[in-house]
Amino acid sequence: MNSGKTKFMAFNHNKGITIKTNSGTQIEEVPDFKYLGAWMKSSEKDVKIRKAAAWRACNGMAKIWKSSLSARFKQRLFTATVESVLLYGCEAWTVTSKLAKELDGCYTRLLRAMRNVHWKQHMTNKELYGDLPKLSDKIRERRTRFAGHCYRSKTEPVSQLVHWIPKHGKRKQGRPALTYVDILKQDTGLETTDMTTAMQDRKIWRAITVRGHHST
Repeated sequence: MNSGKTKFMAFNHNKGITIKTNSGTQIEEVPDFKYLGAWMKSSEKDVKIRKAAAWRACNGMAKIWKSSLSARFKQRLFTATVESVLLYGCEAWTVTSKLAKELDGCYTRLLRAMRNVHWKQHMTNKELYGDLPKLSDKIRERRTRFAGHCYRSKTEPVSQLVHWIPKHGKRKQGRPALTYVDILKQDTGLETTDMTTAMQDRKIWRAITVRGHHST
């Protein structure tokens, strides 16, 4: 382990924590860090960064959006180069209703940019989207699929983390922040015990995932 490049974050601890290597080098504690391209502390910060990156990708292809290429090809290109940037790491996001609206609004504006639709043209979102689902629905489906896959991977540590709830520490005053388990409950309408049972069967969990996607 390279102690100079290694950082750590602490959760649910009010007192300072000291971690040292076997050689006695102290590991630096940081409030947040990027891991595999995603920021760890909050979904809000990660979403903000993903939105900015998606707009850079979209604006960088302005000539293509204004070209004579077919609308079908442009949409496929948009999905591969812009939507994929926006949704990177979304399977692990805890998305509140406010954040979902922000993401849907951003996606709508990106679609308008790709289709060269000015707001003065008064095109409805139904016309703009066609058969495309809302972005928040895509995120919900990806998240539930990912959670089920992780839970069924019994040989991996992540299987034990899907339904993990901290047993120590205290939440801050005010409205409690949503946990990943809370979001999965909203996605599926199931309690933890029922989710655990459903996740064990790939076909049952797939049916629940698709049902949740089409019910919104």
